[in-house]
Amino acid sequence: MSAAMGSLVRVLSDTERHQDIPLVWNAYEVAERAHRGQRRVNGDRYISHPIEVATIVARHGGTVPAVCAALLHDVIEDTPFTAAQLRHEFGPDIAALVEALTDQVVREDETAAPELTLVTIADRLHNMRTLRRKPAASRQRASLDTLVFHVPLAQRLDEPALATELADLACATLDALTCDSAETRRLRVLAAMRRADPRLASEVAAALGAGAAVGVPEWALAGGSAGLLALVTAAVFGRDPRAARRLAEILAVWRRN
Repeated sequence: MSAAMGSLVRVLSDTERHQDIPLVWNAYEVAERAHRGQRRVNGDRYISHPIEVATIVARHGGTVPAVCAALLHDVIEDTPFTAAQLRHEFGPDIAALVEALTDQVVREDETAAPELTLVTIADRLHNMRTLRRKPAASRQRASLDTLVFHVPLAQRLDEPALATELADLACATLDALTCDSAETRRLRVLAAMRRADPRLASEVAAALGAGAAVGVPEWALAGGSAGLLALVTAAVFGRDPRAARRLAEILAVWRRN
């Protein structure tokens, strides 16, 4: 048994879910066989990723179907293992979760099941923790998407610790990638706003407390600010049609704190 899988079993044991261990272990064995021979960008065996995702889910109170789905979340997409095989092996509930994760249903349905939402957040969190070996463009895209989509998702699930770690990792990545001065960043964001759809730009400006004038407040350019600037840029470029509203949600929490 790998150290990572041992940690997952200990989490289940420590939270008195001993009866869940056999089913979770079966999910691990299926995932391990399906991903055998695959490697992550950093050289780790691929199975290390679903184990870590499942451990995050278990630590945050995930149900046994959610933990199993976390272990199996990439088998349909990345291996020859089929949805029909999943249904035969684990039943309709776990198979449905894995299929929904494969189809990224949570991005289209804000009323998605909490189990689906938690696995989606855990998947992104482990990817952000291990992002360093990815190309710069991939790190930037992942960080922007994390701030615009996954942080608000964790907040809506009432998982502040997950939201905070996601935001910290994304902002740290963007700060490391950003070498421009604050003034250069300001000009770049303002230029993006001018090219954006006027209605969306107005929503972003209002979310930032800029009133009728489209601008970037001084506090958004302070230390550790690249994440907020990235949110603005993501919103005005229309990467996500709900970005402006999500930005407003994040800022509302920031102001309360």
